[in-house]
Amino acid sequence: MNKHKKYDLIVIGGGPLGTPAAIEYAMMNPKKEILLIDKKGKLGGECLFDGCIPSKILEASGEHLKLFDKLKSFGVKINDHPRLIWEEVIKKKERILSNRATGAQKELESARNITLKKGVVSFKSKNTINILYDDNSEELVYFNKAVIGTGSRTFIPPFKGNGVEKTITNEEFFDSMKLPKDMTIIGDGPEGIELTQILSKFCVKINLIGNLNKVLPMIDENISEIFLKRLKNQENINLILNANVTEINFKNKLFEVLYNSHNGVKTIKSSQVLIATGRTPNIEELNLENAGIKYNPKGIIVNKYLQTANHNIYAGGDVIFGGPQFAHTASYEAHIISQNLLFNKNKFKTDFDKNSWVLFSDPNIVSAGISENEAKKRGIDIITGIYDYSIDAKSQIDNEAFGLLKYVVDKKSLKIIGINILTTNAHSIAGEAALIITNKLTLKDLVNTIHPHPTLSESFTFLAKNMMSKIMLERMKNPMFKAGFFIKKWL
Repeated sequence: MNKHKKYDLIVIGGGPLGTPAAIEYAMMNPKKEILLIDKKGKLGGECLFDGCIPSKILEASGEHLKLFDKLKSFGVKINDHPRLIWEEVIKKKERILSNRATGAQKELESARNITLKKGVVSFKSKNTINILYDDNSEELVYFNKAVIGTGSRTFIPPFKGNGVEKTITNEEFFDSMKLPKDMTIIGDGPEGIELTQILSKFCVKINLIGNLNKVLPMIDENISEIFLKRLKNQENINLILNANVTEINFKNKLFEVLYNSHNGVKTIKSSQVLIATGRTPNIEELNLENAGIKYNPKGIIVNKYLQTANHNIYAGGDVIFGGPQFAHTASYEAHIISQNLLFNKNKFKTDFDKNSWVLFSDPNIVSAGISENEAKKRGIDIITGIYDYSIDAKSQIDNEAFGLLKYVVDKKSLKIIGINILTTNAHSIAGEAALIITNKLTLKDLVNTIHPHPTLSESFTFLAKNMMSKIMLERMKNPMFKAGFFIKKWL
């Protein structure tokens, strides 16, 4: 056992929560000693190595491959046929991941008061951790404050069968980068949808199995219905809904997935099975009870300041209960935690009502703020409006005249509290949607915004004008309506 050491702050997990929290705190407290411990000893977490970054690298390659099929409609003819060079895709993935990990390492080193260690952490008491290293040696470390950002991993349901252990998750897929001829993906949430559409563009035949009668149950219903129709018509995708997988077997070099459907028990065969059935927090090894931290199977319980039941310990990212599971949200939480640590007082709290996200599906899906259903649950009197991208100039120019923009608006204040977008390249206007929600802009604010033409972003103003016109017409029907007052107040 090495000599015991005490740190001002220890951070467990080097992902999008732990790394920025450690760096920000260290920069503002150059005399404090900070210890950052990561199980893999690498900075970036699941998002960088096995999630959002490698999947978007593949998505970009798939989009460029698909582009050749569209060129004729733009008046461009190429005599040769496109060919996927998978080895080059792998090289690009490795190069980008390496560059980003190196960049994070250099940023960490710029804060000279941070020590990075590779090891497995478990709490021994309310202010003590044990670190288990690769050589089985251990170190006991004391701390004043701590941050937990150990993330999550794929949840594997208790399927029966001898093939379960041979299945893969996103982590194994991105580590091996082996492209099968066909694959069954279990789970039709964001991860399953993205991988299904990406791999199908590489001519991998996909069986996508979901347990409801719709995909992406967490998104806006209008968008879910339209997206499902689009998905059903996409090449190389066999969509199986209302199916409950019970068993996965492996024989004769093939997987056999058994599932219950309205037509009885069915079997689907493929050369590989990938499980994308949600996430579970990485908390088993932490021995949280020793530190007086409350938790449940879905994560660590924190207050609005991201403080645990042990007030000297904070937590954020995928490991907490009830929070949005996105890398960018974890980075937002990292700032909250570092500032509360800096002031040694809880001054900053979370506001997940302004969260935003992008699903890099085909077409893209964007969400910012709260959903229509959530607003109704809270008893907010709302109005909604929809802009159809089939009439949009930029969408027509790009031969992508498809999809919609939807506002959820507080009827009393006319503040836009929710935005949903479904269209090709929706990710390019996701940032503006986030700013609208964060700054609590109204329909009036959007009406008075001058967007350049022709761009996707002018749809924000078009929809606001349309909704304001309808509001004016409704108000004019009221015998007590005073036109001059209304125009002055709202326009």
